[in-house]
Amino acid sequence: MAAVFLLVPNPGLAAECVRFPADGERQFDISRNGSLVGSQSFRFSRRDGQLLVRSAIDIEVTRGSTLLYRYRHDAEESWLAGRLQAFVSDTDDNGTRYLVRAERIEGIFRGRVNGQSFTVSGFVVPASFWHRDTPSSQVLWDGVDGEVKVVRGEDQGPERIEVLGETVEARRYELGGQIQRVLWYDRRCALVRMSYLAQDGAKFVVQLR
Repeated sequence: MAAVFLLVPNPGLAAECVRFPADGERQFDISRNGSLVGSQSFRFSRRDGQLLVRSAIDIEVTRGSTLLYRYRHDAEESWLAGRLQAFVSDTDDNGTRYLVRAERIEGIFRGRVNGQSFTVSGFVVPASFWHRDTPSSQVLWDGVDGEVKVVRGEDQGPERIEVLGETVEARRYELGGQIQRVLWYDRRCALVRMSYLAQDGAKFVVQLR
C-alpha cells in the first residue's frame, strides 16, 4: 500500500472535552433491529506513561438455531503523548480473518495486515469511535483492514437520550463518507451510543450499559 498523509483534525468541536478517558471499562449492548445480538467493550488503563485501550466486539446473528452471521474483533491500542504508538488486532468477519500489527517508528505509523504492508504519516485516529476527535477527523484509520477511510462528520447538536436508565443530554454526530455511523457522545465526549445500517439494511445500535 502507498503511504498516506493525514491531516490533524480540528479540535474545536471537542475543545472542552476530556481527551482520554480515565481508567476503567465501558460495556455496550449491540442490537439488530431491536434484538440483542452481541456486546462491545473498551478497557482503558495506564502503563509506563502510555494509555492502553483494549476493545472487544462479539456479534452473533441467528435465525432459530441457524447461525447467519458471526463477527469477533479484539484489539489493543497504545497511545503516548496524544499519538497512537502501536496497534494490534485479530478479527473474524464471518469466516474472513484479518490480523493487524502496526507501530509508530520515527514518526511514521507502519504495519502489516495479513502480510500486506501499509504506511500512514501524520495524526492517526483509529475507527474504534471512542476517541473524542472521531467526529472532527477528515480520515479514520480502519484497524480491521488497515485502510485509511475518508469521512466527514456533521455536528447535529444536542439530543436527549436514555443512557443507563437516565435521560441525559448527548451530542449527536452523523459520520458520512467511507464509514457511515451516527454517534452520540456525553458532555465529557465519551461515546454512549452508536448506530449504523448493515449491508442488508438491518439497523445496529451499540448502547452503553
